[in-house]
Amino acid sequence: MTELISVLFSLFIVGLAHAAEIADAPLPEPNYVGIIIFLVLTFGGCGWYMWRVMTGGNKDNVQGK
Repeated sequence: MTELISVLFSLFIVGLAHAAEIADAPLPEPNYVGIIIFLVLTFGGCGWYMWRVMTGGNKDNVQGK
């Protein structure tokens, strides 16, 4: 566990150094089409998964039968 914490801490320090270098970079223009596609895929996928879980999904394809 100690090795894992030391590796994560060193990666955190490297990330901080990298973030300090690009702090003054200009922000990109917003891509509204990409944002809408991302939201549709995210919420659509979540809705599909919830519907599949709530309705029981495909019960005919049960392993072991």
